[in-house]
Amino acid sequence: MKDPVRIGALVAAPILLALFVYFLFIDAPGRYTAVGFMIAFAVLATRLRDLKNLDFGTTGIKAELEQKLAEAQATITQLQRIAELFGKISVEQISMSNRMTGLSSEKKREFISNINSELRAIGIPDERVKDAISSQRAFDIYDYYWWVSQALQANPSLSEFEAFKNFHQEFPHVDIGSTPSPSEVSAYLARYGITQGEGIERLKDWRHYEETGQHRRVKLWDARHYS
Repeated sequence: MKDPVRIGALVAAPILLALFVYFLFIDAPGRYTAVGFMIAFAVLATRLRDLKNLDFGTTGIKAELEQKLAEAQATITQLQRIAELFGKISVEQISMSNRMTGLSSEKKREFISNINSELRAIGIPDERVKDAISSQRAFDIYDYYWWVSQALQANPSLSEFEAFKNFHQEFPHVDIGSTPSPSEVSAYLARYGITQGEGIERLKDWRHYEETGQHRRVKLWDARHYS
């Protein structure tokens, strides 16, 4: 590709997409519209030379137009792939942000929701959008496990104390993407006679999230690192 116009536009595309991610984090009015115009300009810029050189003779015009449209679609597809990559990286970085002093739980949901909406708005299929933001679910499930394991209340019985003290011995290899299921944790607590209380309520929250993708007690969830 030797056309300097097209090369310049393709080089600019990742920069514009980086701005797209940046604008998700600020509250500037019209941020999404501005980014949309910039990305659209990048796509059109890669096709300017083609439009200039398009032959409007009586023969071959249909084939020429079809070729140009196919090339334009290929460029749009490339931009979508880059947007997916930036979206996936951004969701993971947001999810990994420091749990005590970084982004609040509410802000994380807001930013990831914006990424989800914008990826869909530029025509990326649902399944690919779900894959791009899938790390959010893995981190939330991991956090639900730890939230349950830290549900020991004041003045516990001896069995309750033993159950919550021994969580690590029962589940020694917990990690992002390899978290015990709510059923496994429920069965563990039941062995100590724990079938009610805050730990069980958090298990219900966890199951609800697994089934619906929504937080059952969202205010308590958002305050989980401070309770």
